[in-house]
Amino acid sequence: MLFLNPDETKIRIDIFSIFINFPYFCDFKFQLIKPGNMKKTILKPLLTGVFLVIFSTILNAQFNISGEVKMRGEYRDGYVSLRDSSKTPYADILGRARILFDYKSDKITTRFSLYDAWVFGQNYYSSDTISKNTVNVYEAWLKYNLNPAFGVKIGRMEVAYDDERLFGSSNWSMWGATHDIVIAQYESPLGNLKGDAAFAVNNTAPANAFLISYYMGRNYKYMGYLYLNKKFMQNKFTLSVMGIVDALQKPSITSSKTTVKSDTLFIRNQNDSIIGTTITKTNVTTTSTEEFIHTLYARATVGAGLLFNNKKWGFFLNAYYQGGHFRDGRKLSADFFSAWVSYQVIKPLKIMAGFDHLSGNDYSDTATYKTKVTGFSTLYGTSHRGYGYMDMFTILAKDNLSPGLNDLYARATVTMTDKMSLEATYRWFSLPYGYLAKPTKTKPYAYVEVTKSLGSEIDLMYIYKPVANFELNMAYCIFLPTAAMEAYDGLKSGTAKFAQYAYIMLTYKPNFFNSDKH
Repeated sequence: MLFLNPDETKIRIDIFSIFINFPYFCDFKFQLIKPGNMKKTILKPLLTGVFLVIFSTILNAQFNISGEVKMRGEYRDGYVSLRDSSKTPYADILGRARILFDYKSDKITTRFSLYDAWVFGQNYYSSDTISKNTVNVYEAWLKYNLNPAFGVKIGRMEVAYDDERLFGSSNWSMWGATHDIVIAQYESPLGNLKGDAAFAVNNTAPANAFLISYYMGRNYKYMGYLYLNKKFMQNKFTLSVMGIVDALQKPSITSSKTTVKSDTLFIRNQNDSIIGTTITKTNVTTTSTEEFIHTLYARATVGAGLLFNNKKWGFFLNAYYQGGHFRDGRKLSADFFSAWVSYQVIKPLKIMAGFDHLSGNDYSDTATYKTKVTGFSTLYGTSHRGYGYMDMFTILAKDNLSPGLNDLYARATVTMTDKMSLEATYRWFSLPYGYLAKPTKTKPYAYVEVTKSLGSEIDLMYIYKPVANFELNMAYCIFLPTAAMEAYDGLKSGTAKFAQYAYIMLTYKPNFFNSDKH
């Protein structure tokens, strides 16, 4: 029997009723296929036994079906990069849909999720084929628990830790971020100590018998990490330690060569008799690509973070060092640190102040820059929450060749009710060095001198949760650039137009079925 509860919008399957009537279902089914007492006599108890095994497994496990629908309407006028009069602001709507299947038993935990992400209007509205977006597997993993404290997790999954600075789910992006990876996980019985050890290998599909081609993907070729999280002093302090090594192949080099081809041209008269010759010259350009399939360069990122939470005060500090080699072979030495402090002034009002520093390259020191890179990369982290909602520095934060970034910010959050909050953030961005790279074909290490200040950003965000699992998120952001920011975005000084960005986002995460509630 199938019941629909209109109040809770949940579908319930009366398993007990199916179990009682299961032999009759089987009998009816096999009468349709081929009547015969002999087959009914054998198959009916056999299928009933199989059903009993499956049913007993379900009773000892947890099964959940959930989903997510996210729509975001945007007005982009200087979002991601500044614009001048040659560019026009525009509006768009982005969409995402996910369905998740979660299963958990004593030994096995698994998740399988499908998703589709699209931009409204990218497909012809009346087409029978959708060529620009398809349903894809977002997560597909299983975890085998050797004992209650230790298990191994393998498959495609989100990888996120702490403030998601180095590993994050990139939830702001409609496409998200997942890794194909193997993780050994430990968690103490009290839950105050966690540890992960992971390893990943990426290759071009289909796999060959031997390594004969360059890995063309933008991912790492190999990656591994260790993570440790410890809580102490009644969970007021949390210490996290992480070490990451990722290796990338040396980029291929494409070169071109121009040669002069000479041809002899015969000159003929009106009687088609040769009366002379001339030489014609033609420039012939050939290109060749050199691939370094056996050349890998690895970088190592190590650091720690400390979080303190009390009734009114909060404090966070983390720092990382990045060494090894950049993917083109140059040595790498970079650092990153961030810190913030928060205070609950009154019950509705919370204030926060913080500072982030990503080391960068001093382009004026060309001798060092030719052999050494000093820009820090936040690897596979989530940048939207860390460097302003206008995403001006999302690419910069992940690039070892960047000029670096300083981010000084202050935030006030007013929680009016348990369903409604308002957030205001002010950020001031600057460069560690007053130089920007401006390479050309003839001068690959050319640079320009600028002021260190890049400008300020103001973000206003409103969140409303009228019912369970449903959220309305609205924001309006402006960026006040300097001449240095204009130069960073490739504009002439004084030509940048007023930069603003606004969005309205709806997110609903329904829970279709939960075995614990049935």
